Amino acid sequence: MKLKYSFLILVVAILLLAGVALFTTFQSHSWLFYTTECFIVLLLLYLVYFYRRTLQPYDTLISGMELVRDLDLTTRLAPSGQYETDIIVRTFNDLLARLRTEHLSLEEQYTFLSLLIEASPMGVVQCDLDGNITSMNPAARSMMKPVISEAMQRLPLGSETTVRLTAEPGIFRISHLSFPDRGYQHPFYLIESLTSEVRLAEKAAYERVIRMIAHEVNNSVAGIVGALEEAPLRDRLLAMSSFVTRFAEVVKIPAPQLQLCDLSEEVEACRPFLENLCLNSHVRLDFHLTDDAIPVHLDPVLFQQVLVNIVKNSVESIKDSPSALPYREGVITVAIQELLPSNHHAPSLTGRAGGESSLTITDNGRGISPEAAQHLFTPFFSTKPQGQGIGLLLIRDILTAHGCTFTLQTDPTDHLTRFTILFPQNICSRKVDVGDEIT
Repeated sequence: MKLKYSFLILVVAILLLAGVALFTTFQSHSWLFYTTECFIVLLLLYLVYFYRRTLQPYDTLISGMELVRDLDLTTRLAPSGQYETDIIVRTFNDLLARLRTEHLSLEEQYTFLSLLIEASPMGVVQCDLDGNITSMNPAARSMMKPVISEAMQRLPLGSETTVRLTAEPGIFRISHLSFPDRGYQHPFYLIESLTSEVRLAEKAAYERVIRMIAHEVNNSVAGIVGALEEAPLRDRLLAMSSFVTRFAEVVKIPAPQLQLCDLSEEVEACRPFLENLCLNSHVRLDFHLTDDAIPVHLDPVLFQQVLVNIVKNSVESIKDSPSALPYREGVITVAIQELLPSNHHAPSLTGRAGGESSLTITDNGRGISPEAAQHLFTPFFSTKPQGQGIGLLLIRDILTAHGCTFTLQTDPTDHLTRFTILFPQNICSRKVDVGDEIT
């Protein structure tokens, strides 16, 4: 029962007793009757005063508690003028002020943490207590691949692992951690891209090795060839020197001089070289180009080197295919596709907005085995008996310098191998003519 109702019952009981006393003294003692009546009036006035000074402030405190329950921490209670109650009111207002300060501090920290997670280049995946994914930041969404998802499911809490992608160059470190929240350990995953760091470490390592080998071999060959009289030995030494020099050329890739070019025209310019590669191997080369200009930023010389290397690998894959029979025709398809533009301010060769563009080279060769897919784009790895492992390495470094993303994989359904290059969107605010360098 509320204190207000208890007070009303007390008032009613006092009034009943006073009424009985008045009825008893009404006829026998008139002076006592009037005295009792005055006492009752004074008692009622005191009860009203007592209610306003004592019980009414409690209603105010109860209203304040309801405000706290509704998380309204901005309202303050007004003093009632009653000493004991005002002590409670001041304490309550101080408590509200502290709660509001802490609440604002927690909101600011939460907002800062949310912005930090959203902008972080490291993928953050949050899970519930059952391990189900509840949220992930944009970096995690861009990194999420089937192989990464499978590795996350197998990873025990408190451990980490490294995953290498198969269809594209990419190495990621996955950590399975937890944080305490209301007495429970909530699991989450951190996904960190190690691709650029590993690539730089690999490049620094093979640059040192190749330069050292090339220096020693070429110096030795230069001194020996002049002293040899037998032509076969000289030719063998010169071939070895040329072999080492090819490795040394890998680390001398120049920085791309980007120009705004028509992708179809650049592919068409390579057609004679590509057809010559396929002619002697009895491989049909098909082109699916677009009539409209496809504006991309690239270095024409380096791009031709990439395209020739990709088609050369496709030709060799078709020749080495177990199903390569005299009546079976090898086919290589070079196709260009322009995706929907997402920036209407991109430069264009035809006055229209330019979006992302893709170039896909498809062949029906022997394909890529799951074992070989694990080592694609790894320095000096090759599945060919006489392979040197520098072709894909050269392609990877050139495309990465252009800011392109690319994949190389064999489709398990149609067994065709596709090398897909996705050119970045052409972002430029000024008018650019074909052949202009991008500085």
